[in-house]
Amino acid sequence: MRMAKSIYAPLLLIAVFAFTGCATSIQPPQKPAPVVDRPAAVKPNQPAVVQPQPGAVPRPVPAVSLNPAAQSLAKQARQQYLSQDYQGAIATAERGLRIERRAADLYLVLAQSYVQLALPEKAKMFVQQGLRFAAPGSDAAQGLARVQEMVDQGE
Repeated sequence: MRMAKSIYAPLLLIAVFAFTGCATSIQPPQKPAPVVDRPAAVKPNQPAVVQPQPGAVPRPVPAVSLNPAAQSLAKQARQQYLSQDYQGAIATAERGLRIERRAADLYLVLAQSYVQLALPEKAKMFVQQGLRFAAPGSDAAQGLARVQEMVDQGE
């Protein structure tokens, strides 16, 4: 009998450790903490501050100072437009844009010339490009806005 007790004792210890180990590794599933959407506390006398979304606020357009060659071509293109040489004005303005891509005045001459040639889609394209570079409130911006109104009314 003594021999039987000595065999059962280690088996009993192994069984106890096995059950103890299993009992500590098995845990009931935990529920995730509930998500509560609470509005930010706003004090009654203070206005809520709203952060602008990226891209929602237009960035200021710096005024482009044309280099002398582009300035000369812009003046020449304007003269050609005024003398009703629309094809010449387009060619000269395009040469100016190869020198200075951000010259809103050149986009204005192009848009106006294409309106005169009854090509409103091309005019609209140059209006959109010109408005990207025109300083708000500038003569070029106002002229481009007028051309856009004319093109939109013609559609």
